[in-house]
Amino acid sequence: MHGKTAFYARISKADKHNNPVSNSINGQLNLLYAAAALFPADGGNGFMERDSIQIYIDDGYSGRSSLRPAFRKMVAKAVLGEVNTIFVKDFSRFSREHILMSEFLEQIFPLYGVRFISVTDCYDSAKDSPGLVSSFKSLFNEYYCKDISHKVKSVLAAKKEAGSYCIANLPFGYIKVSGKDGIIIETNEEEALIVQKIFTLAAEGFNCREIAGILNNENCFAGRKYSEWAPSYVWSVINNPFYTGLKVWHKYESGTKLPKNCWRTSEGKHKAIIPVWLYNKANKENRRASSKKGRRHIFHGITKCKTCHKALCSGRRKKEFLCCNHCGSGEIKKIQTDTLFKICLEKINNELLNCNCNTNDWQDLIHPSKYNKDCSPFYKELLLHSFIKKIEIGNNYDIDIYWNFINKP
Repeated sequence: MHGKTAFYARISKADKHNNPVSNSINGQLNLLYAAAALFPADGGNGFMERDSIQIYIDDGYSGRSSLRPAFRKMVAKAVLGEVNTIFVKDFSRFSREHILMSEFLEQIFPLYGVRFISVTDCYDSAKDSPGLVSSFKSLFNEYYCKDISHKVKSVLAAKKEAGSYCIANLPFGYIKVSGKDGIIIETNEEEALIVQKIFTLAAEGFNCREIAGILNNENCFAGRKYSEWAPSYVWSVINNPFYTGLKVWHKYESGTKLPKNCWRTSEGKHKAIIPVWLYNKANKENRRASSKKGRRHIFHGITKCKTCHKALCSGRRKKEFLCCNHCGSGEIKKIQTDTLFKICLEKINNELLNCNCNTNDWQDLIHPSKYNKDCSPFYKELLLHSFIKKIEIGNNYDIDIYWNFINKP
């Protein structure tokens, strides 16, 4: 264990007292230090120097998620051989997912020779093997998390049905005020005027980009979280029925978006800023103004600007160009799509000639004569996305291509 031991501590909610480390985290680490001295190391001695132990802490992360920064870093170190022993307080600190916990105990840790020790569960992989006890404990940890989630959702749903305040972030134009019956929602008169202006412009046929430009030119307040208006921000305002006095929830269930007939609504619990007819007209005109984009370019989703690292889009006036709308005050033309396609096709052929795969399998797909101006954009896009993961484009044809590393499209 000496020099390659890792302590992992986790808590779902961070300390509200602005402490650098939560009290629960400190308690877990103290327990692990005390327990580590009692477990025999490789040399038979349980004593370890504190400076030789690697500490991994996830403060404020749920055990249901594996997207925890310290957790992922520790697992990567274990795979690389830089960690060969992991200490946790109990199974639930490592993970509350039964399948994930079983996969680590039965497959990943034995494969990479990692010793896993859960102190309060009295589990040591060096002498114990996963069995019914560890399986039932991980199942209970997952059930506990799901049970708590179900109870919280039920309470929130009951509050929403009753019209009580239970929204983390109120939409632009509203504020929360403490009253006799608890927290209530009221309109902010200054912001409400801006909301009315947005819907009026949208009803007159202005699209989101044009509305954002008008608001920024007039120095309209964009809220406490944003410095200026963006088209996406305007779109979120126009498509929010909350401004008509309608509260909508239960749009998602288990991560899946539900159809509109399954959504739950309540009306008359807060003051409306705009009438329903204006909301419907604004959304109708906005969809009509946004439907003029046409088909996306064949490099959609894989081209990025080398300067700002944001996605490139087709030019407004010259659709055959890929442009960046973020680096300067207007469009910056990077390259023509046909020119970039020829470059990519040449690069693909060069990569295939230099690799060990059988190039005869690719002749029908990558032969240049097949991809002329009359060729369907669908087949061009299929080829590009089969081979290429990302293309970064700078000025003066400065291009970097990142490959997908696959054998066949």
